[in-house]
Amino acid sequence: MVSYRSGLRVFSSHPRRWLSLITAGLAALGLTATGATGPAAPVANAAGCSLQNPIVASGADPSVWYGNNLYYLVQSDGAASINLRASSTMAGLGSASPHTIWTAPAGTDHSAETWAPELENLNGQWVIYYAADNGNNNNHRIFAIKANTSDPMGSWSFVGKIADSTNQWAIDPTVFYYNTAWWMLWSGTPTGNGGSAPQQIYIAHMSDPFHIDQDYRRLIANPDQPWETSVAAIEEGPEAWIHNGKLTIVYNANASWTDSYALGELVYNGGDMTIYQSYTKRGPIFASANGVYGPGGESIPVPGPNGVTWNIYHGDTSSGAGWNGRKIFAQPMSWNSDNTPNFGAPTGLSSYDESTGARCS
Repeated sequence: MVSYRSGLRVFSSHPRRWLSLITAGLAALGLTATGATGPAAPVANAAGCSLQNPIVASGADPSVWYGNNLYYLVQSDGAASINLRASSTMAGLGSASPHTIWTAPAGTDHSAETWAPELENLNGQWVIYYAADNGNNNNHRIFAIKANTSDPMGSWSFVGKIADSTNQWAIDPTVFYYNTAWWMLWSGTPTGNGGSAPQQIYIAHMSDPFHIDQDYRRLIANPDQPWETSVAAIEEGPEAWIHNGKLTIVYNANASWTDSYALGELVYNGGDMTIYQSYTKRGPIFASANGVYGPGGESIPVPGPNGVTWNIYHGDTSSGAGWNGRKIFAQPMSWNSDNTPNFGAPTGLSSYDESTGARCS
């Protein structure tokens, strides 16, 4: 069984209509992916070009989840509020009105610098994980809120802080179910560093989606490659991509405010999930190209019609634009023969037929 968050995720609200594999995005570029599976989709007719990149003119760190026959995109204002957009299509997210579903109260440890919210539906419960602080970046920690009903556009309640016993700087949380257990991934720093590099990838076992029950966090990746460290030694934004039981942790490397930002991956080879020896690092697997600079902040795999799986990510359309120029893009992806994701290269301002994943331009 294919699952984008867990090996056997029967509790997810996502439909399984995206199980078949394609290489539409790469084929439309005239590229091939070594080991990729699935037939190449044809180039779309102009009349079907429903999705135009970027799909959102201004945004970063997109988190998209499909449920209730809608695509939901969560974003933060960078301060105290989190908003959601909903659309029946990915292309429609750009014109959908943001609806503020949460604003943190003033004077708390989570009242400021709300970063990279992550929307998930776990066991039928809508959850948003995010990082926030009291106005001092060194105090960033992970928090969660949960929807009060099955409609994520409704009201939400504060769950609390989620931390291991070390209680160190932490951002970019995600939770997934794999090997019959709950796990949290996040980006953190060495003890006492606060928000200062290096940023590393940590994992911890959870008793449920809101509680870490491991004695302390485990380091599974450290920025040690030139493509991760040329500007700043950073690994962040981990996401669990799971296909046919194979876990690949896709993450962002290097400085997010530069063209050097790119995706890397940690391929799980079996064994203890909490030790770095169980993973093989690869990268960069998705980097600046074709008029997109500093691609990253990728969502979990997003299911589209007719079995097409989409990579939704942010990037700049001008070199050196920094954080202020980021926009949200969408393009099909495929799977390699070893069940790891194959993103190809950014396809720039291309348009697609959302119903088939075929590239138009």
